[in-house]
Amino acid sequence: MIELIVYLGIVISVLLLNLALIKVVNLSNPAENAFWDSMADCWNEMTVKSQIYHTSYRVELNSDRVVFVPKNRQLKVKSLRYPRDLQIAQYVQINVADDGFVSPRTIHWYSKDGREKYQQKIQLGWSGYRLKKME
Repeated sequence: MIELIVYLGIVISVLLLNLALIKVVNLSNPAENAFWDSMADCWNEMTVKSQIYHTSYRVELNSDRVVFVPKNRQLKVKSLRYPRDLQIAQYVQINVADDGFVSPRTIHWYSKDGREKYQQKIQLGWSGYRLKKME
């Protein structure tokens, strides 16, 4: 019985250590985490507003920022700056229909040294996007 308790204690300790390390890794770059949180918020807001106001959007990924441009001029343009260590290889434009529908697409995000850091997969329809960390 004592051996079982010791064994369970060791397993639980290893699991807790892994959870702590995952937390440290996720907090290692707070600028990127804040950017992706803001990106998700803006993306969801764009999808909802396009459905409510029946307006299309154009999402532009420039050299230093993401810009959400509504066709309806009464709605505000939203802009997000990339963190310093993120970049895209080329200008990307995504068209969002007036019902929030988006065609599938993959955007590759790179670190300053040219290594692929993220893949942002825009899914068919209204389901948003998935972000895959490459490192």
